[in-house]
Amino acid sequence: MRAPLAAQPARLGALWFGIQAVWSALLGVFLQSRVVEFAGGDDVRVYAWVAASGALLAAGVQVVAGILSDRSHARYGHRRATYVAGLAVGLPALVGFFAAPSLGLLVLAFAGVQIGLNILGGPYQAAVPDAVDPAAAGRASAWMSVYQFCGSVAGLAIAAALHGIVAGAFLAVLLAAGFAVTFAHLRALPSAPVRASGLRIDRDIATVLVSRAAINVGFYTLLGFLFLFVRESLRVADARTMTGLVFIAFTVAGVAGAAAAGRPADRYDKRVVVSIAAGAIALAVGALALAPTVAVAFAAATVAGIAWGAFFTADWAIAYAVLPRGAMATAMGVWNLAAALPQVVAPAITAPLVAAFDARSFGLGPRAALIAVIVEFVLGAAWLWRLPAQR
Repeated sequence: MRAPLAAQPARLGALWFGIQAVWSALLGVFLQSRVVEFAGGDDVRVYAWVAASGALLAAGVQVVAGILSDRSHARYGHRRATYVAGLAVGLPALVGFFAAPSLGLLVLAFAGVQIGLNILGGPYQAAVPDAVDPAAAGRASAWMSVYQFCGSVAGLAIAAALHGIVAGAFLAVLLAAGFAVTFAHLRALPSAPVRASGLRIDRDIATVLVSRAAINVGFYTLLGFLFLFVRESLRVADARTMTGLVFIAFTVAGVAGAAAAGRPADRYDKRVVVSIAAGAIALAVGALALAPTVAVAFAAATVAGIAWGAFFTADWAIAYAVLPRGAMATAMGVWNLAAALPQVVAPAITAPLVAAFDARSFGLGPRAALIAVIVEFVLGAAWLWRLPAQR
């Protein structure tokens, strides 16, 4: 009799590659550049409104999808129906985003991408704790982090090199291919029903959520305003392409940090790994904010990327250790609120800051936004020390 197939994190994580390729391309470059096509001189305000509205929609979808997915897992031992439904909505909406001929249709397509990919992506993040032994959570998290950064590299490379519907087609292919690899592996794994339990937000879960929220406000401030930093502060003519290249440097470096942090996250206190990484990010982003040239900006982004990769691995490992197994998809949906809601908060609080400093000196506003990133990262990492030791 053959032994049951063991979960392979390398195959489990393939879908995450496709999902991150899409989000990095859209949130890093294409959402901003497509809004500029239609919004004219009011582009900052319109971008902030579209990004914030999409994030609010994503937050609600993830929580509902997580509850339904946990019920399916308790009854059938898997979550595959949720994944199929999310892909069926998200894939055509993604193509529609690049084909939209007006701002109204662009916003509608972006809403479809948010709905589909959050039906898919929220419950999918429970796949690792569903299938992988907790003692190996750090190494499994490293695989997910590596796929996150590799997917981001692919998405940003597409954003830098391709335009229009061709870019949308490439992103759709990456998403479908990642889905095919992961879904085939999930179908081969034995069903493993887990007794469903309600999600109760205790002190430790609340600590993880607050910390993740603060750090993600910093990340989405960096993601959302780097385009303006490159265009206004560094005064680069082709800001769209250069923004993509800077993010590629950040994310390529993140692969190394993510892979290196897996074993330390399993062996040592995860809070220490997160704190060291957040401190390194703060220093690197400070250098980026003061960068006088593109070359300095690339060097700072590379250091920040290595540290962000290490942080991301340890952060996932902490979530797998703290969140309840019997309500994992619901918990991951709530956990992802701490990433989705910062997409609302970051532009809402940073856009006025950028405008105020730009009024003093054009190009100073985006530099002020990067200083805000430092504060947000440091606060988020410090808050994790409310947890007990996480070895």
